Amino acid sequence: MGTLLAAIPLGATNLSRMQFALTAIVHFLFVTTTVGMLLTTIIFEFLYAYGHKNSERYGRLSLFYSRFFIFSFATGVVTGLIMEFQFGLNWSAFARLMGDVVGVPLAIESMVAFFMESTIIGAWRFTWGMFNKRAHAWLGLAMLFSSMFSVVWIIAINAFMQNPYGFHMEGQRARLNSLISLLQNPQYMPQVLHVLFAILIVGGFLTAGIAAWQILHKRDVQAFKVAVQIGLLVALPAAFLQPLQGDNQAAATVMLQPMKFTAIEGRYENEGSKTTGAPWALAASIDEQHHTTNALTIPAMGTYFGTGKFTGMMPGMNMVAKIYHAKFDKTVAKSYDGQMDYYPPVTLLFWAMHWMVYAGYFFTMFALLATILLHRRNKDINGHPRTLRALGWVMWLPYVTITAGWIVAEVGRYPFVVYGLLTQYDAVSPNITVAGVTFSLILFFIMDAFLITNMIILSHRALKKGLPALTGFDGASIATDH
Repeated sequence: MGTLLAAIPLGATNLSRMQFALTAIVHFLFVTTTVGMLLTTIIFEFLYAYGHKNSERYGRLSLFYSRFFIFSFATGVVTGLIMEFQFGLNWSAFARLMGDVVGVPLAIESMVAFFMESTIIGAWRFTWGMFNKRAHAWLGLAMLFSSMFSVVWIIAINAFMQNPYGFHMEGQRARLNSLISLLQNPQYMPQVLHVLFAILIVGGFLTAGIAAWQILHKRDVQAFKVAVQIGLLVALPAAFLQPLQGDNQAAATVMLQPMKFTAIEGRYENEGSKTTGAPWALAASIDEQHHTTNALTIPAMGTYFGTGKFTGMMPGMNMVAKIYHAKFDKTVAKSYDGQMDYYPPVTLLFWAMHWMVYAGYFFTMFALLATILLHRRNKDINGHPRTLRALGWVMWLPYVTITAGWIVAEVGRYPFVVYGLLTQYDAVSPNITVAGVTFSLILFFIMDAFLITNMIILSHRALKKGLPALTGFDGASIATDH
């Protein structure tokens, strides 16, 4: 490659990418858990505050699920700090160029997450039973909105990195035109909806899975029966809408990042015409070295997923790579003498995307089937041990799916950190070494493993304790464990 690329420690660059992938994925798992558990916690509290018959069990469920939310929030804060350290450690060139753009929403998110959100969480938890329970429920709703508000700005940053929008260059620094322009990015709203539905799926299945586990252990069966129903009620519509939203985002990707779209399709050569459509691969064996794909396909569906029509030519990666060379070799990649490789890891992207597609339809069918089975009148919920066990296992699958989604979004942008503006080689800190990144990668891995293990241990202890009791005036005082 060119002289600059030859001088860059490629090992350090790749290790830095691995390190950021590790910390970002772990943090995102806790974010979805936190918001998902908070949503069901607030649903139960509103049923408790405004319900009449058997409303006490909703209060107990709210306190029970709030434990998982609080565990996840506290752990997510730590993983978020670890992730942000890397902007200075590994990606200082990115921070210098894009700091004035991403710094604004990042500062807002930090203020919301560490101050407003933390304050409301503390007020909600330690004022339970101290004042009117309806007012307390509305405080919980404010807590949910503050959590979503912080998510909104993180997505705004990622949307900018996917599709740079609302900025101008001043010398060697990008300047944000306005804060509102970040939210006007065409990439922003599809990402917000996609993440929102993912949160609902995680929260719904996690709520139902935890409740199913408790029922199998014969703990507070009638209360957790309600939790299963509400969890499935949250997950089912989100699972149904997510594939439709995914199609919309895929259509946007065709225009914004054509290489990413062709990679997730596993298509190297142009396919389709004015009278025929490009096929869609159900499964494929991909030879990245020789740029060939051997696939089991469905005719015309490749064009449909990209354009909404069943006829039309769809470009392949080889053609897109030529377009990228013509577009970027003399601008963002001018230091690489035309030798920049624009092909992303195709096999990884293909299977990550296909996992999401298959999982999306599975979640819809499974949630619908489980809802039907658990509502059969001739059996109580105890009479469905297989369905309950399945719920206990399926609650882990959304985590695999959102990880696959992160891989598609971030790895598919290769070789760019900010699409079309900054490559990963130019974004990495110039003075990092392989030894230094290896040490920090091992350190962050140990820290993340410790945090995940601690979260699992605390959650398991909360599961074994079961529902907390409500005692005192009007059944609304501070909870005490059994």
